[in-house]
Amino acid sequence: MITAIDVIRVEEHAKGRMLYSVRASTVAGRIDLPIAILEQGSPTLDEAAVLRSTLEFAEQLTASVRTRLGQSPAAR
Repeated sequence: MITAIDVIRVEEHAKGRMLYSVRASTVAGRIDLPIAILEQGSPTLDEAAVLRSTLEFAEQLTASVRTRLGQSPAAR
């Protein structure tokens, strides 16, 4: 069971690249997924870009898992 999902700013790289980590914490441990974006002009816009990327990843992961389980991607 996942107890928390957090978006954490990790570091800045050259040429406006920002690296974030999406951290899913569970009772068994944690998983960190790195997400790199181009700097968007403000911390709020950066976070919005990271959240959009995270949501897209989650949607693709959900569709892939449903397919592996033999469910249609639209099934809930």
